[in-house]
Amino acid sequence: MLGCSAAGAAPLSWSTVANSADVMPGSSKTFNSFNQPSVNTNGLVVLRGRSKGQDGQPAKGIYARDMSQGGQALQLVFDVSSTVPGPNNTSYDGKLASLTEFPAFPRIGKDSATIVTRGQSNPVWTYTDANGADTKAGTSGVYVKHKGTAKAAETQLGAAPGMNQYSVPGAPAGTRFDQFPGAPAVGGDKIVFKGNYTSGTSRTGIYFRKIADSATNAKTRVVADSTMLIPGQVEGGVTFGSTAPPSASAEDVVFLGLDNEASPSLGGIYRAPLASRPALESLVMLSDAVPGEVAGTTFRQIGEALSYDGRFVGFWGAWGNEMRDILLTCPTDGQADVVAYCQATYPDGYATQVPVHQGFFVMDTQSRQLYAAAKTGATYQDFLYWTFSGKPPGKGDADAEDPEPPRWRSAAFVSTAHKSGGKAQVAFKGHLASGTVDGLYLTTVPSKTSSISTLVDTTTAARLIDPAAPAGAVVSSIGLEREALRGPWLAITASMLDTVTGEAWAGVYVTRTK
Repeated sequence: MLGCSAAGAAPLSWSTVANSADVMPGSSKTFNSFNQPSVNTNGLVVLRGRSKGQDGQPAKGIYARDMSQGGQALQLVFDVSSTVPGPNNTSYDGKLASLTEFPAFPRIGKDSATIVTRGQSNPVWTYTDANGADTKAGTSGVYVKHKGTAKAAETQLGAAPGMNQYSVPGAPAGTRFDQFPGAPAVGGDKIVFKGNYTSGTSRTGIYFRKIADSATNAKTRVVADSTMLIPGQVEGGVTFGSTAPPSASAEDVVFLGLDNEASPSLGGIYRAPLASRPALESLVMLSDAVPGEVAGTTFRQIGEALSYDGRFVGFWGAWGNEMRDILLTCPTDGQADVVAYCQATYPDGYATQVPVHQGFFVMDTQSRQLYAAAKTGATYQDFLYWTFSGKPPGKGDADAEDPEPPRWRSAAFVSTAHKSGGKAQVAFKGHLASGTVDGLYLTTVPSKTSSISTLVDTTTAARLIDPAAPAGAVVSSIGLEREALRGPWLAITASMLDTVTGEAWAGVYVTRTK
């Protein structure tokens, strides 16, 4: 059984990247909330944050801070007053179209300062179409800060004249992307992303585009899409029915591809060089044996969020047919329209099930060994966390944070990084089997002892993480993403609450794990 140290421990020394007392760069407002950050091997942290909504619309944006050598000042990358990087020829009140929302957490290159984020806006491009009609397009895109310059890595302008570099490769000429779900990734001088489009039917795929200084007109390239057969299938076999947002290194990309997202039976985790329609390498398949389980036990599910550092891939997986009933209750705070929609649709909660048998695993792509980092059982009850998000019917517009209809979504959180001696460190989020404690934990694979250390959990005194937090506050929620652990750096987000006074606090924090 994979062990765990005592709950409530905070054995590492934490430094504050940003917290509730900080004024947001480019604004006079202070931060109110943060999403999970990403970090590179040099300690450059990138995060998404927002203020409260009083006195007009909330300030919100993408920010970065170099935490090496004591930490530099927090810097603005993009916010809701930033002009959308070109192509952009459409003015509103005398100003070119600005970004209005950032629907996913930002990411950063492992060994570079290139930052990528999704962005929503009002239409950015006005043109005359083939029928002579005036047309406005481009409300969503993938944007980067590369060597200090803001650029559009990908946009919805593939149908506009002269914009074929943004068209969907392999689709009929002039086909544009409909949306770019999830968080795009940095792959050296390329940006890798999931794209959805319509060509007779809805399709999806994994794509990349070069963003180097000399690549202004570089075409979009496809790695894999839903016109391709799942590897191992004969002609007339099964094509990819779904793909998940990718992770990447400077040389290659990993992604989850399945026949059916809701009820998968074929597919798994694939790796490919960053080239157009490359051969796909199968890493972990649904048909593969689960490490440490009885012979014949294979994966039933594999999670979308893959943490990849160029060698090790960390992921969530489940096996067996046993399920556990849970009841999800609607949020009480957050986006008002979404909260109201949930409460009206699910006034008594939403009943669903989660796998009893689930865990976090690491594939060493060099040795081809698959390791278990943590499993449910006596110590952990669950690794899945649920949110209710989306765009309620008739509410909001093109700048909605999530343009899909509202629904319950589950996710698991793990980050993996190479450690000396052919080992990997693994940070993950889990819910303890005893009580109501959620925590972030750290382990190493392969390991003879299989020991797991508690980094921080929901019994940790807030001031063990942030000395500026309210005196009586305790950590109330915590988060990490797939690029939280890079080299010696670990970056997390934490919210704190003093239940007596009601005083709340939040921040983004880093520590060094070795």
